[in-house]
Amino acid sequence: MDINLIESENCKRELEAKLTYEELVPHFDKAVIDYRKKVQIPGFRKGKAPVAMIKKIYGDAIEYSALEDIANEVFRNYLIENKIPIVGSGTITDLDYKPKESLTVKVSFEIIPEVVLTNVKGIELTRTKYVIDESLVEEELQFMRFKNASFELDGQALDEEYMVTIDTVELDDSGNPKEGKEEKNLRFYLNSDYLSKEYRTALKNIKENEERELDSKDKEGNPVKLRVKCTKIEKVIYPEMNEENFKKFTGKDDIKTEEELRNHLREEISKAYNEHGEQEIRNKAVSEIVKQNEVLLPDRYVDSILDDYFKSYKEEHKGHGHDINEEEFRKSNRGDAVFTGKWFLIKEKLIEQEKIEITDEDIMKFAEKNSAMYGLPADKLFEFYKENPDVRNSVLNNKVVDFIIENAKLTEVEEVKKSIKLQAEEKKKETKKDSKKETKKENKKEK
Repeated sequence: MDINLIESENCKRELEAKLTYEELVPHFDKAVIDYRKKVQIPGFRKGKAPVAMIKKIYGDAIEYSALEDIANEVFRNYLIENKIPIVGSGTITDLDYKPKESLTVKVSFEIIPEVVLTNVKGIELTRTKYVIDESLVEEELQFMRFKNASFELDGQALDEEYMVTIDTVELDDSGNPKEGKEEKNLRFYLNSDYLSKEYRTALKNIKENEERELDSKDKEGNPVKLRVKCTKIEKVIYPEMNEENFKKFTGKDDIKTEEELRNHLREEISKAYNEHGEQEIRNKAVSEIVKQNEVLLPDRYVDSILDDYFKSYKEEHKGHGHDINEEEFRKSNRGDAVFTGKWFLIKEKLIEQEKIEITDEDIMKFAEKNSAMYGLPADKLFEFYKENPDVRNSVLNNKVVDFIIENAKLTEVEEVKKSIKLQAEEKKKETKKDSKKETKKENKKEK
């Protein structure tokens, strides 16, 4: 048997095999015996007709029907003997049978490529250290107080510490209400950093049942004129800052003073940003290692990942009452699937190349990290985790990313996190400065 493996673009391969008739005979004989078990010939019990008779009556048909099975067997044996990592299954593209002479078989398929890692150690990464500005603590404290506030009916919004409920209607160019353009019971907190300037101005000092007009924008950003009617005004009554309320705010017994509450909030905010920063650098590490190491992916490999994506998407959106365009879904998610496929192959090669393994100590650390979340002792979680393949895979994945970060060229930068209000104020000041600079430049030019 002559076999040739033809390499084409990317990961595509074609196997061409030529078998002589002598090599085909054993396959045909087996096919005849299999056919004999199923055929019923008059004068003989089922499966008991002479083989010679079966060959004489059905021989040619049996040979032709066996060709595809022969091709698949030759292909399968070749893959096993040569340890070729195939993606999906092969496709028979040609069966050229010359009776009593030979069979030429062609099978096209795709392989998982051999990954060669050229840039693993020394990749450049930037770790951000977040510094918490006091304005962020103040913002969180204000939110906490607001969340626990009560509301008292009033007749007029005398300052910004009010909740105002309004009805709105869009007006046409003549100032008449547009049909179907009304909205009811819209509730606004006047001191919210998210409240637009137009609404803040229009609702200032408004009274119950009072109507006003304002210029705003619709969802598409187009200018609209609105008439608003105030239907309810509520004064925000904040809770007292005492030990009883501190416990209510946080669920903790050890916070006695406002300063201790602020310290607690600062720690929680810092912890959240640190976790965000850690996840950020881990994502960067994976992205950079994929960018630095080129991996060719078979189309079928990417398609299999997209199959999983789409299956999960359908499950998540089952019963939502809308059609899912699979073609559009696959097209929009193909980039993510390619990235996922590359990272998986790079990760597997890294594990093999650097001999990365997980130990009981790694699993115990993972259990200790999650024990508080589940309210279970770490040793109990450890017993469950060490036998769980999903957990073991997750721990191994984390260890690979740790390896990349530990061997990277790390640069640390600081970023101060401030409240939305303070950011807006600083941006406003910068805009004014830039405006003054531009004015000075223009004046110099004129002189």
